[in-house]
Amino acid sequence: MITQRATAPALQPYLDCIAGLPPSFGHACRLTHEHGMVQFALEDRIHLEHGYCLDDNARAFLAALLSLRLNPDLEGARYVGEAALTLVERCRREDGRFHNLMAEDGAFLDEVGSQESLGRTIWACGIGARCAPLPDWRERASHILAGALAHLSDLTELRPKAYAVLGLAAALRPGHASPAAAIAPMEPNLEAPIRDALGSLAQDLLRRYERAAEPGWEWWERTLTWGNARLPEALLRASAALENPELLADGLRSLEFLAGVTQMNDIFIPIGNDGWYERGKARAVHDQQPIEACGMVDVWIAAAKATGQMRYATRALEAFGWFFGQNTERIVMVTESGGCQDGLESASFNANLGAESTLSYLHAHAAMALFLKAGAAPARD
Repeated sequence: MITQRATAPALQPYLDCIAGLPPSFGHACRLTHEHGMVQFALEDRIHLEHGYCLDDNARAFLAALLSLRLNPDLEGARYVGEAALTLVERCRREDGRFHNLMAEDGAFLDEVGSQESLGRTIWACGIGARCAPLPDWRERASHILAGALAHLSDLTELRPKAYAVLGLAAALRPGHASPAAAIAPMEPNLEAPIRDALGSLAQDLLRRYERAAEPGWEWWERTLTWGNARLPEALLRASAALENPELLADGLRSLEFLAGVTQMNDIFIPIGNDGWYERGKARAVHDQQPIEACGMVDVWIAAAKATGQMRYATRALEAFGWFFGQNTERIVMVTESGGCQDGLESASFNANLGAESTLSYLHAHAAMALFLKAGAAPARD
């Protein structure tokens, strides 16, 4: 159970909207076309001009498998997840690296994809390899993950490293370090390389944090930009998988700093894309992005699971409320069909319902519902 504070009137609507149930995949199905999920939408209409990307389809596979853990009969999630996983497989090059960008006709637009796309693929397939509800999905995700391990040295940037940590931690010890409990054991030949890779990546994130963090600015970078919550989440998930108290301590320390900037007075106010937040300068409030709310939901859940302190679950629910009007503009960002507006602006919103935004909502909803549904159940690795 979560604390009494979390069932106060201000938070009760968000509890009611999930209630252990998956979100609607109606709009996600509309975004899924011939080759997978497309990147963009014009309002609620599919926009094929910019084609597809690996990033969004890794996100789609993850959101689908989490939602199917809530309801295995959710046909929309099964359809979206299968299409997304198929695109991930198609993007895999013979050398184990990946393409990221695909044109409307299915032609690849790059030779090798971004670090972001590699990190996100490892993240989704790490969770999928142990936690996907369909045996076929687990087998295919394990195969992709095994091939990607050889290319972890390609990851030099902070966020791609953090994404990979999330996937590796989930593969190693999902009951403690994943949004969903394990269904299947790990393939024996993967355990040692995954443990070694996770330890190396987590220690690098930790060293970089400890070199950069200072009193009053306990963060990796001098500017808070986007995808911020994934950095402390990576430390917290790795601490759970590796049982490392140093990772836990700095994960909580960096999370408290981020929350002190973005989640005061029970309202989540992510760093806006319109200028970011450079140390010593004014922080941007708009354009707020749904990926930030999703990340904040996940990192609070990670903190609750790592510490057993349910006050963190209350904070997760507050962050989830951003999607339903508990935000600076009091605007509901999601539609009945499960779409999500592309950004929150001053007294308005971006009316396009693109893949990144929609999948951020679907993921956050499923992760929050899974956490609440699990309650005090013992973790399964």
